[in-house]
Amino acid sequence: MFYGLFLLSEMDAKLKGILYYSMAHLHQFERPDQYEPYLLKAIAEYPEFPRYHLNLGRYYISNENIEKGKLYIKEGLLRVKECFNEASPLEFEISLYTFIDEEIGGLYMFDEFYKKYKEMSL
Repeated sequence: MFYGLFLLSEMDAKLKGILYYSMAHLHQFERPDQYEPYLLKAIAEYPEFPRYHLNLGRYYISNENIEKGKLYIKEGLLRVKECFNEASPLEFEISLYTFIDEEIGGLYMFDEFYKKYKEMSL
């Protein structure tokens, strides 16, 4: 336990956010009471990633806290850097960093997903 705390204290905000986001998904089905707190921690540590906000917004909407969910989705959409589609894919170098930004963070998003989230936020 002490070793894990030492590592957490050595992480930067982005890594802590990723860790908390991963913990949220780990507990999503087995311990759903931990999903929201871990997503809130992820947002507190690294609010730049849209996916944290979007997932929390979907969580609130699915639990009938519609207005709060819409607010988180709107906040998440503001943080999306760029949208793309299959006809015009983004041109960037594939690396661990772009994978994290796209797959974990959600900084880049398919147009169709952006539109669906936009509808959810209205």
